[in-house]
Amino acid sequence: MSMQGKVAFISGASRGIGAEIAKSLAKRGVSVAVAAKSAQPHKTLPGTIHSVVDELDEIADRQGNQARALAVQLDVRDAEAVEDTLEKVASHFGGLDILVNNASAISLSSTIDAKPKVYDLVNGINARGTWLTSRFALPHLYKSAEAGRNPHILTLSPPLNQGMFELENGEIVPSFKDTKALYAMSKCAMSVAAYALAAEAKSHGVASNALWPYTMIGTSAMRIVNPESDAERRWRVPKIVADTAAGILEEPTSFTGQFVIDELYLRERKQVTTEQINEYAMVPNTPFSELGEDLFITEEIRRRVHSYYN
Repeated sequence: MSMQGKVAFISGASRGIGAEIAKSLAKRGVSVAVAAKSAQPHKTLPGTIHSVVDELDEIADRQGNQARALAVQLDVRDAEAVEDTLEKVASHFGGLDILVNNASAISLSSTIDAKPKVYDLVNGINARGTWLTSRFALPHLYKSAEAGRNPHILTLSPPLNQGMFELENGEIVPSFKDTKALYAMSKCAMSVAAYALAAEAKSHGVASNALWPYTMIGTSAMRIVNPESDAERRWRVPKIVADTAAGILEEPTSFTGQFVIDELYLRERKQVTTEQINEYAMVPNTPFSELGEDLFITEEIRRRVHSYYN
């Protein structure tokens, strides 16, 4: 379905995956509210809401479409600010058709080492932030559905399937050992919200899905978590997630309640070839076997992906 003329609100869009999704939508004629706390340049992390808006406006001008971008400084934990911001965005653009819950904080501290204030920060952004933006976007998305504009919620969070909660060869799934309780709780909460929203909003004509990358994605945040000099060889570029996101948001609203893995979606829904998938490697010509698997990947997902390389 054409996305020309639609309006999207993307949280955490000042850099990384959020910014890349914003660019992908702008190329399709979508006006984007770029929401994040980063209004001023960070001393180490590139990108602000204003720099992304400039990029989106340049894309729209090059392509000759009417899409426009709006910079929105926002702390997604602040209920009053979220409500006010979404009202202003809908008023500014004349409605809202897409919500992308991308804002996220990461901490891989073990439970015994984690500070309660870090728990509050991570869960405040990931779980509370996702619920708040969804809560105050829904009235506008319901109006979008009434107007036949194919509204979607997309949440960047991991797949919740039976394999995630089963023993593999007598061992607990490695994701939970790697993520520790704090981060796992926050990201799984986002996924529960995405799935519950699919059930809650379906009768209103709004789709809700979750999206997660199969491999680690090269963002500025990833460089902080993995500062090793050769780490980039294990990553893919954010564009693979952005291309998948755009595909999901073009789906009819009957495509809902799905836990999507980027590579599997592109292969199975878009018939993208292995040669094309390989072009997403951050370091060109990196063999698939050398790429780093992301967190929360179960054996069932692993088998499905590996089947394309055997």
